[in-house]
Amino acid sequence: ASASAFQNSCNIGVKSTCLNSHSNGRREAFKQLGIGFGAILGAPLVSSAVDDDLTRGGVPLTPFNGLAFQYRGGTENFGLDASQLNEPSIPYSDFLDRLDKGDVEFVEFMAPNGDSAYATFKATVDADGKEVKQPPIRIGQGYPIEDPEGWSSPAFVVKIVKKKNVPYKFTVPMLAKYKQ
Repeated sequence: ASASAFQNSCNIGVKSTCLNSHSNGRREAFKQLGIGFGAILGAPLVSSAVDDDLTRGGVPLTPFNGLAFQYRGGTENFGLDASQLNEPSIPYSDFLDRLDKGDVEFVEFMAPNGDSAYATFKATVDADGKEVKQPPIRIGQGYPIEDPEGWSSPAFVVKIVKKKNVPYKFTVPMLAKYKQ
């Protein structure tokens, strides 16, 4: 009944006013809606939990110690420094290249963490056509060493070796000497 009364009042000669009030109402609603969305999207995103100096507990934030990983530091660890070794070694990057090529036959990690590892490469053929077996060699420069406060760990190397289906083992050095 009220809808027909409204239509009747619009038909009585107030038609243009009724249409204008209707369309103005919709236009006004859309206008207000647009202003509301604009205010929401245009407002600066400010969080009261943001630390202005980009540190947590005095440690500068990096991609490796941020909120996602909850690490406390360790950004200065770039792996093993081969200049500290007293035995022949190959750079970790060379080891990874040879691992990708399928040249690695076996890897031996030294317990407890695997901070030292020795790679045995597949035999090569010399000029006479004889197979030459290479002795294990230490994986050196850049090899990740265990860092409980950072992202460096030999566990990543174990994972890579396992994914490549290369046999490996962990050896406890003192037990290995006892075994001989």
